Amino acid sequence: MTRYDPDEPPVDVDPAFRRSFQDRIVRWYRRAGRDLPWRSLTSPYQVAVSEILLQQTQAARVAPVFEEFVARWPSVENLHAATLEEVKALTDPLGYHIRGAWLKELARIVVERHGGELPDSLAALRELPGLGPYAAAAVYVFGLRRRAALLDTNIARVLTRAVGLPADGSVYRDNRRLSDLAEQLVPARRHYDYHQGLMDLGATVCLSRSPRCQRCPLRRVCRAVTGGPPVAFWNEQGVVMAAERTVGYRVGSRAAVNPTPEALTRRNSS
Repeated sequence: MTRYDPDEPPVDVDPAFRRSFQDRIVRWYRRAGRDLPWRSLTSPYQVAVSEILLQQTQAARVAPVFEEFVARWPSVENLHAATLEEVKALTDPLGYHIRGAWLKELARIVVERHGGELPDSLAALRELPGLGPYAAAAVYVFGLRRRAALLDTNIARVLTRAVGLPADGSVYRDNRRLSDLAEQLVPARRHYDYHQGLMDLGATVCLSRSPRCQRCPLRRVCRAVTGGPPVAFWNEQGVVMAAERTVGYRVGSRAAVNPTPEALTRRNSS
């Protein structure tokens, strides 16, 4: 594809790479995914609670608070009946004190306007307090088991490194382009395990400053490790734009990753 076609998606990803990328993440998650309490309690309400509690807070700190929260208020009606002071007494020790008010207001809106059930559309979820674009999509994917693309800082780092997009001075840091890329890589099925795996990978392996490439299930296909040409191309104003050729350095974040011997050979001979 060399010219923009309105019927084509805004980003074109190599099909073989896409299949391998999806399969490797899903298989790795099913084998090595983290054991987090909100993964065993996956009603839309419980997912919304977990997403609001997780904002700007590490999962290890959230886990005991989440378990106590859903034990005390197992349904949105229970939360609606609680006082704001009761909710904040549990959530405020996590910091970011607005989240208690968000949870109470979310419960009020869901009970009074939606009959006690979280809405089943992305647009309506985004209108709820405390649910921005990412958190609303997480409720949609993990709570309602619907297909959507999730994109946060960790996921963006995994995607850009894997497909071979440079970090510095790159148009591909733009959120719209990254959203296009994320959408193209979501599998038609298995999107629950896929997204849980992406999040775990970004949180525990594909780290910003010290990526653990030798432990990564994507190391055989990741362009930040193997080098080689990028596998994603954007249609921009009628012309296809590709990223610069990668050799295993400064891709997807400012931190270098450990390239394979093949990538080092290409770099030294170029």
